Amino acid sequence: MTSFPPRDRGLDHAQETVIAARVFETGSGPLTLHILPTPDETPSMTYRFLDAAGDVVESLTTYGVDTVQALLFCLAAAGDRLRVLDPEASFAQTGVAGLPITELGDPVVWRAVVTMPAGEAPEG
Repeated sequence: MTSFPPRDRGLDHAQETVIAARVFETGSGPLTLHILPTPDETPSMTYRFLDAAGDVVESLTTYGVDTVQALLFCLAAAGDRLRVLDPEASFAQTGVAGLPITELGDPVVWRAVVTMPAGEAPEG
């Protein structure tokens, strides 16, 4: 069982714009991922993991040459961090987190991969 120490307890995050969210099942209860744009003029995105009480467990801001690259880096950074926080975390009872994770190998190319169950094929 993984426990998540609260950070930023008591901060009011209600005024922030969440552009994407996902709830993960973990050994210590639900863990919610929020993706937010930053107020900076630079292309950047922030991820936050929140525990069941709404306290921020982890957060990180990523930067890119544009907001699409910043978003891709943010999602991969969140996927990489989630594997450390709780390697068994999953969403929608799929058994996987469904976030991109960094694939190490090529020293000159950054690559991220996503693993998702294909689901059942429709009948007919």
